[in-house]
Amino acid sequence: MTQSKDSERRSFKRIAISGAQVRYKKAKSLNVLKNFSHGDEIINLSKSGVSFKMPEEVKFGEPVQMKIEFPDGNNLKLKGRVRWQKPLNEGAEQRIGVLFDPFGTKKEYNSMKALEYLRNLKDQAISQPFKFEEE
Repeated sequence: MTQSKDSERRSFKRIAISGAQVRYKKAKSLNVLKNFSHGDEIINLSKSGVSFKMPEEVKFGEPVQMKIEFPDGNNLKLKGRVRWQKPLNEGAEQRIGVLFDPFGTKKEYNSMKALEYLRNLKDQAISQPFKFEEE
């Protein structure tokens, strides 16, 4: 059986949240002294990853550290790796997809509280706003 071009391959629903932004650091700049980028608008996200425009080149598999800022005032710190990229114009700007690293209690994992927050995202809005507090 062949899969049509338009059918959804992803396991988790992607949503767009107006006003949500991402700030990031690429692998070469993950040191503590390097600042995060300015805020870029999120194209869509799910509990497994995020898509946004990046004004610089990035490589497949490159680690990315992110701060995602939501319009309700909540902010998440997440780590992930670049899974795909699509050039947007003649310059370096591109649309990228980042797969979040695993969630868990170990230091190298994304927090379980962040996963809980992402699970509560529904239909371009946060279904039941609650205040997220990073540990």
